[in-house]
Amino acid sequence: MGDSDDAEAVVRAIDEIGIDQLTETIVTAWEGLGGGEPGPTWPQDETTQRFELSDPDEAVGLDVLAAVLDASPRAPEKAFVHLGVGRRDPPVGERFAVETIAGHTDVSATDTHTTGTVPLTAGTFDALARVYGESLVYAVVCDDDGRAVVERDWTTLRFSLPPSAAETVREAVGPATAERFERA
Repeated sequence: MGDSDDAEAVVRAIDEIGIDQLTETIVTAWEGLGGGEPGPTWPQDETTQRFELSDPDEAVGLDVLAAVLDASPRAPEKAFVHLGVGRRDPPVGERFAVETIAGHTDVSATDTHTTGTVPLTAGTFDALARVYGESLVYAVVCDDDGRAVVERDWTTLRFSLPPSAAETVREAVGPATAERFERA
């Protein structure tokens, strides 16, 4: 199948599903690939917590995400991401992010969306930080065993850490933000 055939297949899928349901369909399909429960696999020996954002652009969400990745004893290896921006006319900062993320072989970029799996390097984290907000529709960061460290689904951040690392995150983000953490 060539690039034009791929593009036509995507257009047909959007027509069948509807653009407003595309994100949910992509995430649901990815989550179901494991054949088990939908969603990422979380470690059994850690506590999973949830942090609700008032809106996707709330800046403290990026602070929580970075604090979780810094505190986790499990090395963040890769991230599955779905961006609501693609190759056509994103703002300058987002263009860098799309090009960085879309440069990986397991990523598909259309004019309006970018979806796939990337290794979590300093460069890809920087790219995700540039699109953090409404453009970062969904992301899940996993360790080398495929277990989730942190998941961001529009306005919800979920993360899994041992108690000592969770306390490190609470201290890093401050008491006002830490009060918003809920057990998931």
